[in-house]
Amino acid sequence: MEELVREVPGYLGMDHAQTPGGLGITVGYFRDADALGEWRRNAEHRGAQQRGRAEWYQSYTLHVAKVERSHGFTRP
Repeated sequence: MEELVREVPGYLGMDHAQTPGGLGITVGYFRDADALGEWRRNAEHRGAQQRGRAEWYQSYTLHVAKVERSHGFTRP
């Protein structure tokens, strides 16, 4: 899916982390709601979602949020 989502105009990137116990989080970034909508409508993505619910995931939670502000720090 990572290769496929990179083709969506307005896709900005993603971050992923996982605990040793298997709990994971993936955050995908899109320029706007239209770009996210294009990803949601992608047929291969929808198929992977269905397969995930049937085979891979016991449960999951999806949050859609708008970032109002973001900043970071890097030690020189």
